[in-house]
Amino acid sequence: MAMILNSEEPPKVSIIVINFRSIRQLDKCLKCLKRTSYPNYEVIVVDCLTENIDEWFKNSFPEIKLLHYNHDIGASASHNVGKEFLDPKSKYIVFLDNDAYVTEGWLTELVKAMESNEKIGVAQAKIVMAENPKIMDHAGIAIDALGTWYTLRGLESNIIINALELFASSSAGCIVRRDIFEKVGGFDPDYFIYDDDTDFSFRVRLLGYSIILVPSSIVLHEGGPERFLSPKKLYHSVKNRMCTMLKNYELKNLLWRLSIYITLTFLAGLGLTLIGRMVESREIFKSLFYPLLNLRGLMVKRMRVQSMRKIGDSILMGKGLIRNDIWATLQDIRLKFSLVHSHR
Repeated sequence: MAMILNSEEPPKVSIIVINFRSIRQLDKCLKCLKRTSYPNYEVIVVDCLTENIDEWFKNSFPEIKLLHYNHDIGASASHNVGKEFLDPKSKYIVFLDNDAYVTEGWLTELVKAMESNEKIGVAQAKIVMAENPKIMDHAGIAIDALGTWYTLRGLESNIIINALELFASSSAGCIVRRDIFEKVGGFDPDYFIYDDDTDFSFRVRLLGYSIILVPSSIVLHEGGPERFLSPKKLYHSVKNRMCTMLKNYELKNLLWRLSIYITLTFLAGLGLTLIGRMVESREIFKSLFYPLLNLRGLMVKRMRVQSMRKIGDSILMGKGLIRNDIWATLQDIRLKFSLVHSHR
């Protein structure tokens, strides 16, 4: 971005770091944040279940705000820091995972991007793998018909040199306009974990705002592919995918997508049963009943999203941000099978 921040007081930014039972990664993350050159920000750590973290914070990072929970509220809800905890002057909210390590100018570049165009609702940093910064981490350039990301993960990072439009931003390192965050209602806490950034991005998109990747903002991410997929995470990944469809698609685009996804998921559950993975298959079948058991709440959410939408699905499809194939989902199902199979 060519724009230069030249105001006497640059916009205030609240950086929210999501943490779960970790001191090592969090310590490294917060030490990296101290190198940030942008002059006007605060840091808030939202933590679940890390023992003795209050005492550790007082000794190591007394200037940083800590919001600690003695129970697991989930990654999704952890993003929703209340107004009473945020600096009232903050114009932007930034989200970072505890295993994301920033570079000196990362925040300046993100704010430049947001200030350059008021129609940008979310901007993601160029997130690269910490173990090999020449390789890209996730960025959702598009979703297939069933909501699975087409991602930049695995590409050489040096080929991404210009700002790039995304369908969905990874919450591992992104900036959001605070007023837009509040208007869409933040992240859906019922998701708990998985697909929450897709749903959030979808709702921002439906308000007519764009989402971009900013190549000049570099963040290193330590999170790699999981060695296995727990039954709990499998349950949430399936139920949340259906919720994202039910809330955000127009009816004419919802029915066939949801039908195909339910069919494929049922077959996946059946396949797990046949190979003796009864715990995982049970979680899949349980997740399929989630929309029925929570239909009223989902319909309230859907009515809210649909009443606020400013653009139709066809606009996003015309840009290639929503595709009509299911290739990415088939690849995702294959990956989940391999992760389940590897956990014995």
